[in-house]
Amino acid sequence: MKQLPSFDAADINRLTPMHTAIDALRDCFAGRPTHIARTPLAASDGEFMLMPAVDGDVAGIKLLMIQPKNIDRGRPVIQGTYVLFNADAGEPVALFDGAALTNLRTPAISAVATDGLARQDVRTLGIIGSGPQALGHIDAMLCVRPDVTDIVVASRTSANAAAIVAAITADARRVGGRSVTVGDYAAAAACDVVCTATRSTEPLVDAAMVRPGTHLNAVGAYRTDMRELATDLVAASTVVVDELHAAYEEAGDMVLAIADGGWSWDRLAGDLADVAAGVLRRTSAEEITLFKSSGLAVEDLVIARIVAAEMNLL
Repeated sequence: MKQLPSFDAADINRLTPMHTAIDALRDCFAGRPTHIARTPLAASDGEFMLMPAVDGDVAGIKLLMIQPKNIDRGRPVIQGTYVLFNADAGEPVALFDGAALTNLRTPAISAVATDGLARQDVRTLGIIGSGPQALGHIDAMLCVRPDVTDIVVASRTSANAAAIVAAITADARRVGGRSVTVGDYAAAAACDVVCTATRSTEPLVDAAMVRPGTHLNAVGAYRTDMRELATDLVAASTVVVDELHAAYEEAGDMVLAIADGGWSWDRLAGDLADVAAGVLRRTSAEEITLFKSSGLAVEDLVIARIVAAEMNLL
């Protein structure tokens, strides 16, 4: 078997800038892509996931291991490999760092939702969580709402939040004169745009913490026993998901709100395809909008395809 070219996080981010990822994913979802369910398998107190996708002449699969025990080991919680195929030729063409694809496409997807649902006059950004998604979501939100002046980072561990703030402020081009501070969950939740990216199984944000007109991106609760948002906040929001069937199976924030008796699927406003196509937008300045991301395999395929095309592999 021939040696396949391999792309790490630095390669992926160099060949696919955040604004490029956002535009490509917006175009993809506007065409309503086919969703293929992922397969999660329990493995050594963690999860092994298989995420296949097909789009025209390309196909790919992400093999991902999520191991929470690595937090105490000082190692990445999410690790994996992505294999991209030329479907027309029937052959693999490249390997990718699977976690790096996740860390790029997830905030880019949040940015697609934010661009369509958030107010135009947002000035404050709250980030809840201090894992790999924190920096990515800051970069993505600033792509679609560059007039943000203040960023608040909150985490269960304040030292981790401080590390994110230090990483941002160390890069003058990234911070651009903005105020970037460590705050608590309440301070982050009071911002105009709020992004939650944690592995919490208990609500971190409730309706009383959020102001009218807020837009939220909830990307952390990827199982039905996990939640970041309280039922009253879900009930107070206009809810959009990335894809309905994936949300049914994986969106803990929604599933647990239903179990509490405070929400139901018939209240769902739509999906990301509706937002990307421009048929779903916020209806008032006071409306609270919520995008719940489950994470779809086609999102990884979009990014891998860009990288492969840039390297003339397709």
